[in-house]
Amino acid sequence: HFLSLMFLMLILGHVKLRASLPSYSQPIRPYSLQTRAEDYFYLPKPRHRRPSRLLRLLGSSFDPFWMSIDQPSEASEGSRPLQHGLLKHTTFKEKFNLSSSSELRDAAVNSRQKLQKEAAELDLGSLPSDVVSSVRSWLVRSATCELHYRWVDLGPAFWPRWLRQTDCERADGERSCSFPSGMKCVRAQTAHIRILAWHCEAEKRCLWRQMPYPVVTACLCSCK
Repeated sequence: HFLSLMFLMLILGHVKLRASLPSYSQPIRPYSLQTRAEDYFYLPKPRHRRPSRLLRLLGSSFDPFWMSIDQPSEASEGSRPLQHGLLKHTTFKEKFNLSSSSELRDAAVNSRQKLQKEAAELDLGSLPSDVVSSVRSWLVRSATCELHYRWVDLGPAFWPRWLRQTDCERADGERSCSFPSGMKCVRAQTAHIRILAWHCEAEKRCLWRQMPYPVVTACLCSCK
């Protein structure tokens, strides 16, 4: 009977934690740019794509964490986990440290603190004291959605043309992040970086202009 009661409380507590998280009726759409070369009538010539000049135009907005002038070595390796809960490193530990991204670091801290607060407020008084801590940790861990990334080539109309795109995914590959199943990892927070876009007006008058580019910085388990 005790095991049955503990299991019931575990499920009820988990459901309560899920229900307290917000659902997003207006989905964030950060990666909706037209990036195919055929979508642009005028494209920049090689003389327009000199890195030294474009670096000056982009100025302090150039962020090597999010963007790359040349194709990154891991661009052909597929998506990699960003260890959203721990924010230490990806598979490429020697090359990549998430502490270099203030957006991801701050978003991960805020997300984890919110989950820990939700778990701490659950009434688990019927469970043994030595079990409560483990249960709360398990609830937070199972409600945490990770960020994964891949490098994407935006094409010649944008500079830098290689950008890191982050998105939400369960680390274990499961489609659902809740028990019982039904909830999924969704985009919860974005930040805007700035890149250059090739902008053409009448009579082929074209120039590079800075534009905001949204990237996903946090995920949560929620109803779609």
